[in-house]
Amino acid sequence: MKNTKLAALALLLAATLSGQAQAQFELGLRGNVLLGDGQPANDILGAGLIGKYYLSDGWFVAATLDIYDYDFERPYRTVGLTQDPNVKTIDSNIKTTALGGAIGRHFGDKLGFDWFWSAGVGVGLPKTANISGPTDSGGTFDLVIDAKTEIQIMGTLGTTYYLSDRWSLTAAARAEHHFIDISVVDRNSGATGNVKSQSPLGAYLSVNVAF
Repeated sequence: MKNTKLAALALLLAATLSGQAQAQFELGLRGNVLLGDGQPANDILGAGLIGKYYLSDGWFVAATLDIYDYDFERPYRTVGLTQDPNVKTIDSNIKTTALGGAIGRHFGDKLGFDWFWSAGVGVGLPKTANISGPTDSGGTFDLVIDAKTEIQIMGTLGTTYYLSDRWSLTAAARAEHHFIDISVVDRNSGATGNVKSQSPLGAYLSVNVAF
């Protein structure tokens, strides 16, 4: 919540700056939805900021800062264990701060709709939570979960609708591949496992201001 308030404040501050005849900077507040295959996540939700600096002929460079909060689905499966089916599913939680950079190009004259693409790389800084619970064999698991820094490759294809010469709305589809290193250790049995990658697909929506 604190991060979202700070992002909204930054957007409002940008809107108060005096613009040039041809705006070169753009700042957007966005919401993100990414969908995975369950290893480690099914759905990854987040919010953050996206900034663009426009070059010439529609080209731009972009920087992003996003905060994600999602479940590591059934992490005991990673070490070959099964939870007691009579107990509500126990997932772990992952919170990730992601920083990214990209290059892309807009096609249009910033009147009404245009479309754009971008490609970039990013770094994810995850924080994990340990879990414990009963197994289907009558024992218990006690999992230590550790996630190291992620490298992310990202591509987007989207459209922007210009409400005015300053304000716009953007909707974009996203395809990503994350090189991750999440290790799971069961302190009771000594079993270990890890997850090395995920390739989520999704979208983002943003409200933007140029200055």
